[in-house]
Amino acid sequence: MVDQKIFENIETLFAVLKGRSRHSRMGSLIGGVVHNLNGSIQILSMQMEMIQRTMARKDGKSHSSIQEKMDQCMAQIDKLKSMLEGLHLRERDEEGSRRINLNEVIEREIGLFHHHLFFKHHVKVKKNFSGRLPSLQGHEVDFSEGLSSLIENAVEAMEETPRKELTLSTRAGNDHIQAVITDTGCGIPGELRPRLFSPFFTTKNGGHYGLGLFMARKLLTPYGVSIEPHFKEGETFFSVKFPLTPPSTFPKKS
Repeated sequence: MVDQKIFENIETLFAVLKGRSRHSRMGSLIGGVVHNLNGSIQILSMQMEMIQRTMARKDGKSHSSIQEKMDQCMAQIDKLKSMLEGLHLRERDEEGSRRINLNEVIEREIGLFHHHLFFKHHVKVKKNFSGRLPSLQGHEVDFSEGLSSLIENAVEAMEETPRKELTLSTRAGNDHIQAVITDTGCGIPGELRPRLFSPFFTTKNGGHYGLGLFMARKLLTPYGVSIEPHFKEGETFFSVKFPLTPPSTFPKKS
């Protein structure tokens, strides 16, 4: 059990973890990013070679083939651009608050998780986003980090389960926007659920430090956001409600 003294200054601990976790999470994804970039570059190289060989034949029937290969090359280039743009936006920490589209934030986070090899090859994603959501006000990095922590928690919960299905949905209420993150993971025994958002609490094996849900709540609570877990056999739901009217104690960046 973690020494109780660690929690005596939990706000200071959180501030340190908040800064460090951004870099450690990006670091954990970088291997997958490099893997994907190398794969794309190899495809580009092979396709360009085929184009060169086709052009060298000058048989008059190669035009459609050349166009097809060029299209494939352009698709890979777009993929590379998307990866780099996602990383750039993910690391950006605005000095001030801005209007935020929740669907776009979730889409961007999911795009980054495609560089996570377990996620990419094993997790099936279903999305059910409301087409018209009102915007939220806040610091985008807090929303990104909070939602990423919830998604990462869901993905990790499915590492040892036969069914690996992540469902993401959004909808607008009268005075709030609701996002629901559903996984088919290992779940949480009833007697342990009261500790779910405690720092360093985890039911997962090796390499998991029990900070994801703690970080998500600490980042989003200042915006008046509530995070409620729900459980049924074979599925875990996290309902996240974002109020449309920011609280008076709106977070400010130092």
